[in-house]
Amino acid sequence: MAKGNGNKKPAPGLMAVAPKAVVHLRAQHHRKRLGLIFGSGAGKDLGFPDWSELVERIAADPDVDAGELMERIKVSEVSDKGQISKSLASLTHMLFSHFRDSRINAAGFSGSIGLLEEQRIKSDWLKIIHKQLYKDIDYRRRRRLIDSHPYLTAFRGIIKQSPLTVNYNFDDTVEQMLMHARTSEELLKTKGYEVTDRPNAQFQKDNSVVYHPNGFLPAIFEDGSSTEVVFSDDAFQDQLINAATGKYLHLSNHLFRNTCILIGLSLEDTTLQSLLRQSAVTNPGHIHYIVHFLPKGAKFDEKTRRTIFRANFSSYNLYTLFLDAPGIKNLAEFILMDEDTFKLNNSESCRKFVYYLVGSIGAGKSTAAGNFRNLITYDEWVDERLPELAVPEKEVKSAAVEGIDKWVAEQFKKKNMSLDKHQEGIHIIDRCPLDPLTFGPPENRKAKASSLIESMTCGSNYSIQQGHVIYLDCDVSELRIRNSFKHKYWDDDAVKALMNSLDEVYGAVDKSVVSTLGRSAADVAKEIARIIYLDDYTPVDIGGELLKFAEAPTS
Repeated sequence: MAKGNGNKKPAPGLMAVAPKAVVHLRAQHHRKRLGLIFGSGAGKDLGFPDWSELVERIAADPDVDAGELMERIKVSEVSDKGQISKSLASLTHMLFSHFRDSRINAAGFSGSIGLLEEQRIKSDWLKIIHKQLYKDIDYRRRRRLIDSHPYLTAFRGIIKQSPLTVNYNFDDTVEQMLMHARTSEELLKTKGYEVTDRPNAQFQKDNSVVYHPNGFLPAIFEDGSSTEVVFSDDAFQDQLINAATGKYLHLSNHLFRNTCILIGLSLEDTTLQSLLRQSAVTNPGHIHYIVHFLPKGAKFDEKTRRTIFRANFSSYNLYTLFLDAPGIKNLAEFILMDEDTFKLNNSESCRKFVYYLVGSIGAGKSTAAGNFRNLITYDEWVDERLPELAVPEKEVKSAAVEGIDKWVAEQFKKKNMSLDKHQEGIHIIDRCPLDPLTFGPPENRKAKASSLIESMTCGSNYSIQQGHVIYLDCDVSELRIRNSFKHKYWDDDAVKALMNSLDEVYGAVDKSVVSTLGRSAADVAKEIARIIYLDDYTPVDIGGELLKFAEAPTS
């Protein structure tokens, strides 16, 4: 794992309140599947205006001269509650219309104007936005300001290894930060980043790519400014339509494939809302993270936090982290910390979360696990499945049973050894080592448990990994239909026998039960996600449970 910021020791608060989030983000960074999405909140400490201030600046610009117009709009659009009902996007649209009409009248045009004239007006409008955006930026001190930002530079190592960084701001702060951090080798051949404002661009670089969905206005206007920016009602509507028609497929795929942290965003962007909702519906087990910024001295009661958290999680699969500026910096430091230092600094915190999915054949274990590929998942079988495992056990020849049991034990041994190598992360395992006890006669469980312990521990050289058991429950009639989709046609008696065995083996085991009856795979995945991310982690000593069967008196 990368060793950025390895010697720093962040405050332990974040691991105390959100350990699963931290270890998940660390794992995704290690896999180069972690992305960042920045909003305007990240630029406030650098002197950039927020959206409302930028709109006011543009209105007051001498070339726009719309201060009086803005006052008239404010008066005419006051609601019964005394609040302005026009959105900032609507106000911006009005300002541009006012500016465009002024330019057309000044040039003496009437009726329709040519493409070149229209484009010149748009270019002049972008230059005004650019001027007001960078109005308070001191270029001589800019590098120093970026380096002293409360948390932005802490994410530099993540950005440099990320497949894509999404920036909803117009400015080039992230690009400047990357350019200033180039190595001596990079100074000879690259700016340190690749930037684009096109949604479906092909990229030259595998990382350090910065995408501006709403447009890009670098400090030097002529250095690659966007043709247009998304800053008004019509532009936002067009963007939303384009998202619905697939124009933003690359960004959508980025959200589907990677885990993202949203920083400085308030979820007011309708296109982002649409993409996040689409991701949540299509990938119900895939979780992203959003930082809810806590200003210095701000007090948030637990009820308010819980309401915000539940709303974001339910609508967008967003796990909300309530952090102040030092907390955001600590988050980046935790993600970048090397494994040994992370273990040393968090020796008393849970850093590894293991979840076993169990249930009858056809209950949906493999389908459910497939919805959590953003976590560390383990398939049902490591090697090619034996054909005998797809038929009821009464149809298996007695001579083949011993070979099947050895093969199954080997599969659990391989998964357990792989799981043992990890010191942290969230792991989902299709089937639990107790599962083999649910097959075959009950009187064989004692010998089978002993054999499993011997195989999985390699003669006590390994421990059987503990884990939280998630039991997928269903009834016989629905299992009959589900199994038919996988070309399995077990009779009801065979299914009932297996379900009874599951109850006998797992009946006394502490577990979370998810009813899959009448629920879609997406609904089941959503429920499992709630257990993983919202419920307490209650691991079961699987080795100890096997030992109970191995040491049980012979009947």
